[in-house]
Amino acid sequence: MSNTEYQITPGQLVFLITQTQIGVGLLGLTSKVHNVAKGDAWISVLLAGMLAHLFIFVMWCLSRRFPSFTLYDYLPVLLGKYIGKFIQFVYTAYFILVASYIILQFSSTFHDWVLSNTPRWIIMGIISGVCLYLIRESLRTIARFFVLVFFCNIAVIIITAYAYLHVNFLYILPVGQAGIWKITEGAHYAMNAFAGYELLLITFPLVEGGSAGKLKAATLANLFTAVLYTFAVFTSLIVFSPPEMELLPQPLLYMVKALTFSVFERLDLYFLSLWAVVTTTSLMGYMFMASKGLANLFRAQSNHQNAAPYTVALVFIIVVFFQNPLLIDVFGKILSIANYVFLFGIPFVLFMISILFKVTEVRGSTE
Repeated sequence: MSNTEYQITPGQLVFLITQTQIGVGLLGLTSKVHNVAKGDAWISVLLAGMLAHLFIFVMWCLSRRFPSFTLYDYLPVLLGKYIGKFIQFVYTAYFILVASYIILQFSSTFHDWVLSNTPRWIIMGIISGVCLYLIRESLRTIARFFVLVFFCNIAVIIITAYAYLHVNFLYILPVGQAGIWKITEGAHYAMNAFAGYELLLITFPLVEGGSAGKLKAATLANLFTAVLYTFAVFTSLIVFSPPEMELLPQPLLYMVKALTFSVFERLDLYFLSLWAVVTTTSLMGYMFMASKGLANLFRAQSNHQNAAPYTVALVFIIVVFFQNPLLIDVFGKILSIANYVFLFGIPFVLFMISILFKVTEVRGSTE
């Protein structure tokens, strides 16, 4: 249920969703999509952004039928007590696993680029501790922090824009060379990077104003993410030739590393520092959603703040014992398929059930 003391504004919702979306997927996005769509990878990212908006619209249609209920609240209403509790558990497990995957990718990148002599479990422990410090606060406090961190994205854009001093637009020509099927397949690989807008299912009753304003906020957040991702992918494609792109797992980092200034050296380290803060907010978003799920599962209407330590502990245990690169790769592929189930499949089914059986909320109750 909603609580006016912890409500946020639609403007803060924009930053919450944006920062939950933008994270660990940014660095490897170009490589994954380029392997399929080649020079049309930037088109695939735009297509993925439009598809993500469709998913957001479905979530909004579902949530507006239960304006003062979170996903965890109306699942038992739509599916019954036992099935509803089971889906609550599945969603909570999904958020925990996504958070674990973010930490695994984060620690791997920092270990390879900066802290090669530091055990990964220390990196994982540090980022987990930082997340615990904030997610134990109210949603309003978390939102205010996300607003501040948002400006790191602007700095990332400015740093990346310097690469336009050394670009070749011929690398992406002819436009449409990959064909519609490859572009569509590339959009599938880009969809993972857009995940995070499911936060709308959890925060909908905690946002002030009407449902139209909440849809507008989610749309603006997804639009910014789509523009940022497209800009990053497009810039990488016109900086590196197609043969070079085949060899670079994280083109954005290599591109920034190649930039030199008379005052600054190793600009990639500054870039990574900003990226680390942005990725941490994405992790916080998923840990917040998982904490809400744990709180709801084990004590109805309990505060997510009490469940936060258990969420962080579960995530840390998973990442410490799950560091095999091959298993991590399989883990990522499984999550890429699961995203469609949790971000579109289940919300769409729930929406259809609420329509067919005419289940909706009336003045804080359901009928």
